[in-house]
Amino acid sequence: MSSSHFLPDSLRGPTRAMVFVDGENLAIRYKAGLADAPPEKHVDFLQDVYVWSHFANIPYHVHCDVIRKYYYTAVQGDDPKIEDVETQLKNIGIEAPRVFKKKKGRPTKRVDITIATEMLTHAHRGNYDIAILVAGDEDYVPLVKAVQDEGRRVVLWFFEGDPGLSKKLEMAADYFFDISYFLCEPAENVRIYYPW
Repeated sequence: MSSSHFLPDSLRGPTRAMVFVDGENLAIRYKAGLADAPPEKHVDFLQDVYVWSHFANIPYHVHCDVIRKYYYTAVQGDDPKIEDVETQLKNIGIEAPRVFKKKKGRPTKRVDITIATEMLTHAHRGNYDIAILVAGDEDYVPLVKAVQDEGRRVVLWFFEGDPGLSKKLEMAADYFFDISYFLCEPAENVRIYYPW
């Protein structure tokens, strides 16, 4: 467990970070790990759409300014349903929700493509020093390498040991942290490190 809110202990300020969450995949892997257990009370969860905890928002870090959190997911339904999910994500601390319409029984590639486009665009423009990528798919390896080629570091957050975590992606990232700690542990255990 890192003492610095799941960021490298070697950070020296001022460092700017942006968070990019493959929320659809994260929610699916989270549900698989839960089995039949209920989510912890501090976890906001909408099956197959999103999962997050206020402990993941990194409200304070002595050497790092988290500029923005992007959360990418897809949902079945009409425009009001999409707007409702966007509002829910905003209410749990996500500044930039990206919610796409999902057709029944068909996976959407818009999540992956949009993550890659925005993460690389912000890297190229110099808008962050560290990208926090919350994902597990091997498909993101070329993106991680492209961001590193822009002189940025990539911190990977995912469930350690999960079958959805690509070992190649974990090895490509500069740092890896297991987020099961703040998504699967009771709040009283997490507050030992996160007092808010």
